[in-house]
Amino acid sequence: MKTLIVVLIIAAFLQSTIVPVDLVLIILICRAYVRSERQNLYLGFAFGLLTAHLNLTGLGLQSLIYLAAIQATQALSRIRLAGNPLMIVPICLVFLSFSQAINSFINHQTLELTKVFFVSFLSLPTLFLLRLWEERFIVRKEIKLRM
Repeated sequence: MKTLIVVLIIAAFLQSTIVPVDLVLIILICRAYVRSERQNLYLGFAFGLLTAHLNLTGLGLQSLIYLAAIQATQALSRIRLAGNPLMIVPICLVFLSFSQAINSFINHQTLELTKVFFVSFLSLPTLFLLRLWEERFIVRKEIKLRM
């Protein structure tokens, strides 16, 4: 969890300075797709506040968007098609376009959906990296060694 927090902090700073892509939302959606835990909601709220603060926008709106996306992704990860890793691309496409539409409406900017299409394909390698990290390097309480 500590490594994920550090990665999210770096992604929030990259998102607000260099890369105009919602990296934090992609990572949080992929994390909610891999693991349905309550900590995802805490991470979404905290990093929604951080990204809103770094982008100098309203503090509560980004957190609400992140919380809604995480909650919906956790609900969608329980359906039968969730075993297919390609399902993450349309899920990210929907939530990234929803986030982009709300932010462009609030900030009176133009809606750039072409960027959202390309960014949604970035979620697939992110999902594989998070799944690899969660399965290989994170020890769960259910795993006990017997001697």
